[in-house]
Amino acid sequence: MSFEHLDRTKLKLKSLSERKNKVKIERDFIRLDADSKNHTSEFKQAVKESAERLRLAREKDASRILAIGAHTIKNGLGPVLIRLMERDWITHLATNGAGIIHDWEFAFQGESSEDVRANVAVGQFGIWEETGRYINLALVVGAFEGKGYGESVGSMIQQEGLRIPSKEEIRQIVEDYEKHPRWRVAAALDLLEAIEKFELPAGWLAIPFPYKKYCVQAAAYRMGIPFTGHPMIGHDIIYTHPMN
Repeated sequence: MSFEHLDRTKLKLKSLSERKNKVKIERDFIRLDADSKNHTSEFKQAVKESAERLRLAREKDASRILAIGAHTIKNGLGPVLIRLMERDWITHLATNGAGIIHDWEFAFQGESSEDVRANVAVGQFGIWEETGRYINLALVVGAFEGKGYGESVGSMIQQEGLRIPSKEEIRQIVEDYEKHPRWRVAAALDLLEAIEKFELPAGWLAIPFPYKKYCVQAAAYRMGIPFTGHPMIGHDIIYTHPMN
């Protein structure tokens, strides 16, 4: 039995600038010299053990991988993570899809964290034009370029834009599919569909990120440190956007 598909082009997408946010990065970021508000013995012990393990790993020139949840980004710890990378304490960062989104929204407009309860009640939760359009576009362009999830978003933010290839360039790859890896051909078809569906002109698409100094993904890309995204398929707000 077949069912009618949801037509996402009929969604009432609102601009991100219309959304009320709980966190403003310039006001709420955690300063590097700030004292912790958590004074429990469990917290202090966890920090001490983590620092000792990082120190030992660096002495051995071993990997220092930090896997974080979205709240680490949302609660303003971006500058701390950036400093850890700058000082060679971290060699790999990983987060989930929400962490990618918060980091992107901070870089784009300096705010993030919508009121979930209020927006779910009116059917507006996650239905935001810029977040859905640009992150999805970065992923499909990045896949075409051979980049992963985090690197695709980080390079877009650091470079403040994306290069949209011409249809001819993409079609040539598809026509000569035997000369290219399968992932390259599949990514080319996905990108061609997005370009035609949204009538994207070839060339440089400028996307300003006035707050990118707070962005962990951009910093990782700039320093050549892997930042991997591990989203739950269909779970994040960007999947409602027709660009997805």
